[in-house]
Amino acid sequence: MFGKKKDKIKKDKYSDLQCIVIPDVFYGGQDPYIYHSHIEENNAVKGSVLNDEKLKKQKKISNTPTNQNNKTSKKRIWIFGSIFLLLAIGLISWYYINDYNKAKAKLLAENTKSTPPVVIVKNDNPPPEKIPTTTVIIATSTIKLATSTPSLQNVFLEFSPILTLDTADVDADKLTDLEEEVFNTDSGKWDSDDDKYYDGQEVYNLYNPKGLAPVKLIDSGLIVEYKNPYSGYRIYYPIVWQRGSVDIQEKQVLFSASNGDYIEVRVFPKEVGQTFINWFSRYAEGQNYTDLSNFKNRFAENAMIRKDSLVAYFEDNNYIFTIIYHTKDRGPIFYRHIMQMMYQSFRMSKTNTILPEQVIYPSVENASSTNVLDNSSTINIVLPIVDTGDTTNNTSTNTTSNN
Repeated sequence: MFGKKKDKIKKDKYSDLQCIVIPDVFYGGQDPYIYHSHIEENNAVKGSVLNDEKLKKQKKISNTPTNQNNKTSKKRIWIFGSIFLLLAIGLISWYYINDYNKAKAKLLAENTKSTPPVVIVKNDNPPPEKIPTTTVIIATSTIKLATSTPSLQNVFLEFSPILTLDTADVDADKLTDLEEEVFNTDSGKWDSDDDKYYDGQEVYNLYNPKGLAPVKLIDSGLIVEYKNPYSGYRIYYPIVWQRGSVDIQEKQVLFSASNGDYIEVRVFPKEVGQTFINWFSRYAEGQNYTDLSNFKNRFAENAMIRKDSLVAYFEDNNYIFTIIYHTKDRGPIFYRHIMQMMYQSFRMSKTNTILPEQVIYPSVENASSTNVLDNSSTINIVLPIVDTGDTTNNTSTNTTSNN
């Protein structure tokens, strides 16, 4: 009995044990664990590489059309932007060019009004009889009109402001020191030729300040006379100045000094029925008619002179003439008295008026024995007066000369 019990206990003791058999893979010196891990690692690496390549291919495939679309859209933006810019420039240019053409057409229309032909008759000694109507009709069909459409650059006039100060005049002879150089007179002596007349007084009245009276300025060799081929006007100007014309017909002529100042003479054909006031309001922009005064020069030509003597107007039946002094700045004037000499000598056409000979100023010794001149045949030679607002210097020495 005791033996049976012991066997039963042994059976119960080993009944819980499990028998594990070594797999065949472990036999033959194989290392199943390491071999398996290498395979897994290699497979994992290969799998990751394949996955990466697939992802890159997918990205390339997915990104390629997007980049192309972006590039195409940028090109379109540049193209449309350029087209828009060109259109904008074209529209702006068209606007300004159209505006300019309208202004040009309007200006030309104002200056090319359809008017009947004007007969320009220049006759120094017109007959008292009336010209027959038939003769006038024939003349209008054969005489070439002098009027023409003015160009745009020659329509408007430029004016300097009213300037009343002159540059230095050491000897106070009514010629500035620079004008003394033009006439080759002594800037330190009021009477260079000792004929008892101020140098400026003689120049203003068209007499020679350098020679003993009687000598006319035109005979002195200091000035020359210019005759205009278009209208026939005549004017004196200093021989040392330069003369030039702006146009072929010489409607606009410039007389220039060495320092850059110049005097401009222009011719404007008149329209039928046009008065000086109408012309002045149209062309003399910025000028006041009240600044003008009537004037008769040494050749009995009527004129309108601005109060500073820098602008002069002459008018006949066919033309309006302007003489304008131009300076570089608004400082004192260098050649005001030459400007006065020029409009004193101006003639709108050939005239029979002759400048009288200058009377020799009588000396003190023989003043009592000098014959008294006939008052009806004498004129006063007066110094030029410039309106400066100062009334203390408006008088000058009066002398006489023959008509």
